[in-house]
Amino acid sequence: MRYSTLPISTSLLQKLLHCPISCVAKTMLFVATSLGFQLSAIAQLEHAQPEWYLPTGDGCSLFVQEFGTGPETIVVLHGGWGAEHSYLFDPLRGLENNYHLVFYDQRGSLLSPCPVEKISVQKHVDDLERLRQALKLDQLNLVAHSMGTYLAMNYQQEHPTHVKGLVLLGAFTPSTPRSEEEKRLLEQQQSFSAQFIKRPEIDEELSREGLAADPATLTPQQTTAAWRLHYAGANIFHLDRKNQVRGGKAYFNNNAGQAAGKTMPQEWDFTPALAARACSTWIIDGDHDYADPSGKSFALATSAIRGVHIVVIKDAGHSSWIDGPVEFRTALRDALESTTKCRI
Repeated sequence: MRYSTLPISTSLLQKLLHCPISCVAKTMLFVATSLGFQLSAIAQLEHAQPEWYLPTGDGCSLFVQEFGTGPETIVVLHGGWGAEHSYLFDPLRGLENNYHLVFYDQRGSLLSPCPVEKISVQKHVDDLERLRQALKLDQLNLVAHSMGTYLAMNYQQEHPTHVKGLVLLGAFTPSTPRSEEEKRLLEQQQSFSAQFIKRPEIDEELSREGLAADPATLTPQQTTAAWRLHYAGANIFHLDRKNQVRGGKAYFNNNAGQAAGKTMPQEWDFTPALAARACSTWIIDGDHDYADPSGKSFALATSAIRGVHIVVIKDAGHSSWIDGPVEFRTALRDALESTTKCRI
């Protein structure tokens, strides 16, 4: 996949509007890899420990860095597939004073290079289990964003006794739609997201900043500014906060993302695994989050499951911590306090 000043192609819009239900998984992966990568040009958190590298057993190694000194460990799963970990420093900043935070780059991401033939969803799940063992933890508290939420739910399904806290940010749906109601909702959600990504306010902002000219006439700086505005427009609601969105091509490995995506099933259902959890599951979504606006599909799929808490941030996109920082931080602290106190 190649990136241009446009964040989403016409063909992708057509997929969002007309995608058959059977291609949901691939379409949402395409959205994530087109729009969801974020980057690391930000300050580290406090109480940093030296980075270390986790051998995967098949020739790759994972970059791991820990922050904080709290009694409860939180393992953070970044999005992608193919993105990297440090864009999640901002939403978790300040928590290192109360928790022990563990970030890592998934195999194939920026600081964890790995041949594409060794990248798959199952490998990602196995890597997370290997990280748990290296940390000498019996149970994990997971905070995941975007495609990382799929990884978290997949890990929950395969290793149910090793997950305690489960907090999903910008969550993907826990199952592909089965009922007619779920299918209709998905189509509505896809249409809503497509319109949001192409909303006229983005073009108005481009014109206001003098970035609406023929791309061939723009300077490299202007080309980047136009790209960043489109990217921000997909991920946040408030365009005036576009400079808070971390982004750039060099920190996203599309080949790694596509390699993992090819191994995703056409259909999945993590709802039995969520229903079997002894601890609560928290979802924090923006009402304009392209993955699942307002978490409606997630809510419908888990309507019969106890202990699922969905918090919706108003006027917020996929990076809801930028649009609603106070509301997001309150929700995240509530979620962590609830889940880490659970005793299995």
